[in-house]
Amino acid sequence: MSGDATLAAVPTAAGQRVRDGLRAVAEWSAPAVALALGVWALRRGDAADIGSLGLVTALRPELYVALALLTASFLHGVFRARPAPDALLAAHVAVLVVLLFGAAPIIEPLPRVISGWLHVGFADYIARTGETLPQLDARFSWPGFFALTAMATRAAGLPDAMPLLAWAPVGFNLLYGAAVFRLARDTSSDARTAWLALWLFFPANWVGQDYFGPQAMNYLFYLVLMMVLLRWFRPDRYGGLHQERPPRSPVALLLRVLRLPPRPLLREPIAQATGPASLVGLVAVVLAVFAASAVSHQLTPIAIVVSVGALVLVRRCTLRRLPVLLAVLLTAYISYGAVPYWAGHLHDMFGSFGNVGGTINHGAVERVRGDEGHQTVVLLRLVLAVAVWGLAAIGAWRRMRRGHGDLGLLALAGAPFLLLGMQSYGGEIFLRVYAFALPFMVVLLAGLLVPVWPARHRVPAAVLAGALSTVLIGAFFVARYGNESFERVRPGDHRAVEWLYDHAPAGTSFVSVTSNVPWRTEGVERYRYRPIGDDLGPTTIGAIEDEMRGNPKGAYLIFTKGQFVFAETFLGKPHGWGEGLERQVVDSGKFRLVYTSTEARIYVLGASRGGDR
Repeated sequence: MSGDATLAAVPTAAGQRVRDGLRAVAEWSAPAVALALGVWALRRGDAADIGSLGLVTALRPELYVALALLTASFLHGVFRARPAPDALLAAHVAVLVVLLFGAAPIIEPLPRVISGWLHVGFADYIARTGETLPQLDARFSWPGFFALTAMATRAAGLPDAMPLLAWAPVGFNLLYGAAVFRLARDTSSDARTAWLALWLFFPANWVGQDYFGPQAMNYLFYLVLMMVLLRWFRPDRYGGLHQERPPRSPVALLLRVLRLPPRPLLREPIAQATGPASLVGLVAVVLAVFAASAVSHQLTPIAIVVSVGALVLVRRCTLRRLPVLLAVLLTAYISYGAVPYWAGHLHDMFGSFGNVGGTINHGAVERVRGDEGHQTVVLLRLVLAVAVWGLAAIGAWRRMRRGHGDLGLLALAGAPFLLLGMQSYGGEIFLRVYAFALPFMVVLLAGLLVPVWPARHRVPAAVLAGALSTVLIGAFFVARYGNESFERVRPGDHRAVEWLYDHAPAGTSFVSVTSNVPWRTEGVERYRYRPIGDDLGPTTIGAIEDEMRGNPKGAYLIFTKGQFVFAETFLGKPHGWGEGLERQVVDSGKFRLVYTSTEARIYVLGASRGGDR
């Protein structure tokens, strides 16, 4: 009898293995199919279809089908009774990164964002000369990223960093994802929250500061440092709100007003156990990474000092003197390593200190300009930022209702807002504050959606998470790529600049009417690059002529489609402004055409000895 039962169990077990195998194949096929369909849809996109709302008008419907399949499969893996394996969830996230951040390099023929092209030129100069040139550009006072790029490209046998330009956002975001997941895992009660936080991080990361440049690398430094401090340098136990308070104490009253329990931080995480020698090594890592950041970027080291200071202030970091040490290191570098910059730019560095209203106005209100499409993009970004912060606040409240509050996490989510009182950072501080707070905001936001396990309401939670993912992913393509009409590099603009490099003698001036030109990728010290500015009006022929006559070695005036679109879309110039200005140049009789294409023209002064090149 027992033999018959054994024989009957064999096909049952075999059948179960077959079913498990088929289920695994089906689960792994979802990200593979989504990737194949998404890339196919992106390859069918045409950069010529990019309109006033940016890249979104060039996207094929099949891309959204691929993203819907990917989202449904991922959320099923997270919210099912037994969560999917980490490797499978990681595959879904990797595909999401490729489809979101790889959309532009797949559709567009050239790498986007002209600032990245400039950074290639800076790294090229260091690779050729072994020196920096702080008198040329302020960014040379923080040369860490450019020096590292120069070393890496030469070690790899590359002539320059141009091959890295297009796909840098994908690479950086994959690295960000590893750090964000570790942060989320160390500040969450379960892995589901961490995976959902990671998933939401990418469509919410529309800021666009992950292109090839110092800020992209330094954002990774920032994430790594916060992860190390939260993982290994928390206190082993907490005081403060963990203790019962008198019924009439201000804190207890606030808790009652917020409808929170007396101990909202009851289950706050503690430090990961490790030996003294390992802790010393981790401190060395923290100092080394901060030193690399201090010599690479103007803003990120300040954000690090502020965030570490916030952790110490709320007693969630055992390295009590670390903020002071980091501030001393940063001050020392700025005092000695960045003298060529601060010697003439003290007002730029400290002029907006304490002026929070002016900074917000400069970073948010004044940016709502340009044409209707650009204004829509800016307003959408503001709405998305406020929505993420609002949902994160509700998520923090829900976590504390369950006793899973984390004061360290709350401090890091709020600390970046202190930057608003320090500097406007060229009007970009609002975007940077959002970026620095985002990794911690998404953890709080995920806490709003993920129920306590074992859960009785998994399906409604998954539906809500799917709805939020759909909104964020849909808005991502407008918020991130909404300026693509001028942030992309047009082949015609690039060919005109290449003509200049091939024909212009060293020392001549390259004059443009806006800064939106893909130049300075090579020979940054060989030519004078002179974008006259963004305030040109209809009577500026004299200003252009004076600029060109100011260089006895000669000058070239370049008009490109990219400049005209930038002026109309971003600067708010009237339609046809660029063409009208060029007609004035031609009608003046003082300029001679030496290069022409469908999207670019180059002129010299009629008396130029350069002749027709």
